[in-house]
Amino acid sequence: MLDQIAFVRSPTQFPPMFDDLTLPPLPFDLSHLPQFDLLASALLLLLLWVARKIVVHSIRARTELASHNQRRLIASSRNVFLLLLLIGLVLIWAPQLRTFALSLTAVAVAIVVATKELILCLSGAVLRATTRAFAVGDWIEVGESRGEVTDHTLLATTLLEFGTGPHAYMPTGRTLVVPNSVLLTTTVRNQTALREHTYHRFAVTFEPMPNIKEAHEAVSRIVRGHYEPFRTGAAQANASIELRTRTDLPDPAPLVRFRTSDLGKLRIEISVFCPSHVAERLESEITIDLLAQLQAATRQAPTEGQASLEKID
Repeated sequence: MLDQIAFVRSPTQFPPMFDDLTLPPLPFDLSHLPQFDLLASALLLLLLWVARKIVVHSIRARTELASHNQRRLIASSRNVFLLLLLIGLVLIWAPQLRTFALSLTAVAVAIVVATKELILCLSGAVLRATTRAFAVGDWIEVGESRGEVTDHTLLATTLLEFGTGPHAYMPTGRTLVVPNSVLLTTTVRNQTALREHTYHRFAVTFEPMPNIKEAHEAVSRIVRGHYEPFRTGAAQANASIELRTRTDLPDPAPLVRFRTSDLGKLRIEISVFCPSHVAERLESEITIDLLAQLQAATRQAPTEGQASLEKID
């Protein structure tokens, strides 16, 4: 039967064609390949380290750049060199990594679970890079953290913390390290557009006044007097920001609102568009003038009342 027929090569029928074929000897032993990979990795690391030193030195030598721009370029160059190092190591160790990956197939799920937070941080870094949410030197607010971005890596973002309330534009001196995983679940507010000029809002509370119309005119006059030196620059900055960000910003003119508090007090809310570095000083000066005028009006009221009583007598 056909399935019982065996075909056996006969030396006379099928002469061996490749029995005498010999390969030339290699200049190195294949067992020493890992040593060459180590040497190549060391050379790659040395080359990138020297290149980064040269780039950092050239950036710091450019004195015409602002400090936050220098920090931004240095951080970007470091991330680029880290990416190049990672790609180079993967290319060098690709055969070993392939064998190692096949051997770890059984524990891949366990590794993913154990490195969940690390993967989330890397995903947050990818989200930041792809959306261009912020860069070094930007003013951002992430959840309850607010400050200037001084550095960002693949795992975390470093902020120079700012205060809150009346100290919103003053650094606290503390450094915040925010993991990039937060960027996946928290809204990031970039306030860089209003870095030089900002809408500063504050309130002053008084006892109810008998003549609200006169009080509104007096408060508006005080606010306009203090705001006048910044009016032209604020209008130009407002127009520049609208053109750059393609947004419609509120009117930069100062705004005065009269409201009442929960306790029935008169609450004067003032909003001014002014340079960030003078916002607190402007608030203090306006508040002092308002309190001084109230104190003068309070002292004048008994005198007028006494004169009226004497006239009636």
